[in-house]
Amino acid sequence: MFAIESGQPVEWISEVNYKFKLSEFKDRLIEWIESSQDVIYPEIRRNEVLAWLRCGVDDLSVSRPRSRLKWGIPVPGDDKHTIYVWVDALVNYATVDGYPWRDNKPGFFPPDVQVIGKDIVRFHAVYWPALLMAAGLPLPKRILAHAHWTMGAQKMSKSKGNVADPFEAIERYGLDTLRYFMIRNGGIADDGDYSEDEVHVRHKKDLAGQLANLAARCTSESLKVNIDEFPALGKRLQLDFDHRDAALRSMLVDLSTKAKALFDKGEFGRGLGLAFDVLAEANRYITDNEPWILVKSGEAEQQARLQVVLFYSLEAVRLASILLLPTIPEKANRLLDHIAVDDSERQWSHAQFGAGWQTPGPKQPIPGVASLFPKLA
Repeated sequence: MFAIESGQPVEWISEVNYKFKLSEFKDRLIEWIESSQDVIYPEIRRNEVLAWLRCGVDDLSVSRPRSRLKWGIPVPGDDKHTIYVWVDALVNYATVDGYPWRDNKPGFFPPDVQVIGKDIVRFHAVYWPALLMAAGLPLPKRILAHAHWTMGAQKMSKSKGNVADPFEAIERYGLDTLRYFMIRNGGIADDGDYSEDEVHVRHKKDLAGQLANLAARCTSESLKVNIDEFPALGKRLQLDFDHRDAALRSMLVDLSTKAKALFDKGEFGRGLGLAFDVLAEANRYITDNEPWILVKSGEAEQQARLQVVLFYSLEAVRLASILLLPTIPEKANRLLDHIAVDDSERQWSHAQFGAGWQTPGPKQPIPGVASLFPKLA
C-alpha cells in the first residue's frame, strides 16, 4: 500500500500504547454539542462531529514508546512511554492561563471563542472536550472552525507552485487592501479561493469605487458641506425623516445590528458585505438627489435639503469606516480623519445611526480623500 498524498510506501507496525477511554464520553459529548446550536460553528462542522460520534468512537492512543519517540513528556509512573502530541498540545490552552489554578479559579479559561481550521475539528471538538470532562474542567464555550484558502480551486502546494507570496502581494496592493480581500473573501463553511485579479477588483470596486469615492463626492469644496450642523441634524433625523431618504435611512439604522449578528458567527466577509451594500445605496442616493444642483440654489429650503443629503451620505461613510476599522485600520482611520470624526468617536458604540460628530468644536472635512486608494498598475 502507498500513501495517497506522498506516494510513499506504508509500513505496518504494532506497539503497546496507553489509551484514553474516549468511548466512555461519547454520549456526554453528543449531549454537550446538542445543548447549543452554536457550540460548534458553522453548522456543517457541527454536523460532521455529531456524525463521527454517532458512528462510535474508539479509545484514543495517547502515548508512544520512548525508544521510538525520544522527545516529549514521560507518562507518569512509566518513563518508557512518552505522552503523544495531541494531549500535551491541547492542555496548553489551560496551562497558558495558569492551570492548575490556585483555589480552582481560572483567569480567562475557557475562552469565549476558540478559532481553529476545519482540518483539526476532531481534535478540538471531540478529544479536547472529552479530556476536559475527564479532568472536571469547564468545556469550550464555542468552537469556530474556518475553511481553507485554495488557489485555482486547488489546495495550495509548494511542489505544485500554486502558492501566493504575501510580501509581494502587500508590496503591490498594500496591507489594508490585502487584509480586506482576505477577510471579505475568506470562507467559514466553504474554502476561499485566492486570486490576485480578485484582490484588484476588491481594491478598485469596493475600497476606491464605493468607499473613498463616496467620501470624495460629499466633501468636494463646491458642495460646502457643513459638518458642524450634523450633530443636531442627526438627532432630528432619528425622529423625523423625508420619504425620499427612507431606503438609505433604513439601511443605516439597521447596519450595526445586522453586521454584529454576522460578526458574532464569524461571518466577517458577509458582515463587511452589508457595509458595502449601504455604500452602494448611498452612492445611488447622492446621484439621484444631485447635491451639485442643490448647492446652486439660493433658496433656504434647497440649502437645508443639501445638508440632509450630505449628512445621510457621509453617515454611510462614517458607519462603514467604523465597521472596517479592524480590517483596514490605517485607511479607515485616515478616512474618518477626512470626514472630521473625532478620535474619541470610533468605537463600536458609535456605529449607530446619528451617533457621530458629537464632540464639540469646529469640524471641517480634509480634501484629497480620493488618493487613499490609488489606482493600481
